[in-house]
Amino acid sequence: DVAADRIRSIDPTIQINTYRVFYLPETTHLFDFSQYDYVIDAIDTLAPKVYLLHQAVERNIPIASSMGSGGKLDPTQVKIDDISKSDYCKLARMVRKRLHKLGVRKGITVVYSAEVVSRERVEITEGEQNKKSNVGTVSYMPAVFGCCLASHVIRQLINNERSE
Repeated sequence: DVAADRIRSIDPTIQINTYRVFYLPETTHLFDFSQYDYVIDAIDTLAPKVYLLHQAVERNIPIASSMGSGGKLDPTQVKIDDISKSDYCKLARMVRKRLHKLGVRKGITVVYSAEVVSRERVEITEGEQNKKSNVGTVSYMPAVFGCCLASHVIRQLINNERSE
């Protein structure tokens, strides 16, 4: 809602749809992907993230996905590449493993960091729902990942517009 308000302050005529739901198989009907030029994924929970990525591939919808920024400190190591080349990112490894079971090995653009996270930064949190460990995220890294995602998508949309 805050992001939508900010965007509307820049362009009051823009149409923005916000949804206060988890993206899950049972909520897919809320999203009509045919109306989107591009999907940006910033889901932190593994199962919904994999489901969204798989749905995008199945429906031939352009998608760019943020992998894990937890424990990362060096913005110069952030990369944009195909998911098959996303080394040194534990979230990307788990996503790839699940996507492989669904027959997807490549074709998804991801933003990830090649920085190796020290084990000292990992905190075991067995009691939390959907998490076995927790790695703190420094404030600027999600913004770096978001800027990379936005840059990639904007460049793709501009290039597609020019080639038509």
